[in-house]
Amino acid sequence: MKRQVYIWILLGLLILSVGCKKEVIPEPDIVEEEVIEELPEEVEEVEEVEDLTGKALNPLTGLYIDENVINRRPVGIVISNIHNAIPQIGIEEADVIYETLVEGGITRLYAVYQDFTGEKIGPVRSARHYQLDFAFDFDAIFVHIGGSPQAYNAIKNLRSPNLDAMSSGVAYKDSSRKSPHSTYATKERIMEVWAQKGYRTDKEPSFVNKFDFAEEIKLNEPKKVEKVILDFSNYHYAWFDYDADAMNYKRFQYLNYKNTGTGEHIDDGTGQQLAFDNIIIQLASIWTIKGDSAGRMDMNLLTQGDGYYLTRGEMVPITWSKKSHNEPTRYFDVNGDPLIMYPGKTWISVFPTNRTDKLLFE
Repeated sequence: MKRQVYIWILLGLLILSVGCKKEVIPEPDIVEEEVIEELPEEVEEVEEVEDLTGKALNPLTGLYIDENVINRRPVGIVISNIHNAIPQIGIEEADVIYETLVEGGITRLYAVYQDFTGEKIGPVRSARHYQLDFAFDFDAIFVHIGGSPQAYNAIKNLRSPNLDAMSSGVAYKDSSRKSPHSTYATKERIMEVWAQKGYRTDKEPSFVNKFDFAEEIKLNEPKKVEKVILDFSNYHYAWFDYDADAMNYKRFQYLNYKNTGTGEHIDDGTGQQLAFDNIIIQLASIWTIKGDSAGRMDMNLLTQGDGYYLTRGEMVPITWSKKSHNEPTRYFDVNGDPLIMYPGKTWISVFPTNRTDKLLFE
């Protein structure tokens, strides 16, 4: 009996021991979290496309402008370039600028605009007869104040559409400037007098544009030229320096024999130096008119000749040809094909053939 009691006591103690034993719960495995560096999302560059709605190519520059003015006749304005006329205003906006000699060794500019704001342009100066061919090159309206006897005869004989500030309100006098370099045109006045005169508004449908443009061109064996000097006379010479960053030629000029002129050619309205994507040097026979009391000049532009084309730091020889007053001067490469130019503004220097030794390329 005692033995059974002992057995039960032992069983009780055993059960009590098991019940009091602390349950051991295995700890879960600790996995070190991998730190992954987040890389920035690769953003695909999307080329911004210019909205060309309502735009068309300007035949003077090959660049897009308002399509409503594309077929309108351009406006060309005679601009004084003598020392007392500096600084000029409104010429940076021109699409094309001509420069050539007038009497006394000075040069005069002819600025051509397809479209412009033109709140003040000038100083406007008197016409010379050969400048009419610059206007005919674009079927342009010719703006001037007065002119030489030869110019007035040519205007009459060639029936040139012209706006003369001597007989119309196309320009006004700026009292802060000394005459004769005090006459300035405005777009508003030009458009008003143009309408009063009743001249044709749009270009002739058959008119052939003077220039050909392309975004990519290939010059035939070009020569590297970063500077061109045009020594027109003892009074005036000009030069262009190539700006590789802007890919254009910056304009400079001295305006008297002492070389104490203006240097950078600045537009007084914008404060910007004139710059051009294309430079054409058109060599022409230029001479003093025999017996002319003022020593005025003449030149042969209805012919053919040689010249040079400069763009993007390179230069190639070219030829030119003009068959009649009402046909544009055309330019050709050495193969006789039409000259293809980069889009942009163009400067045309009509330079005398008897001074080619004063035409320097560096």
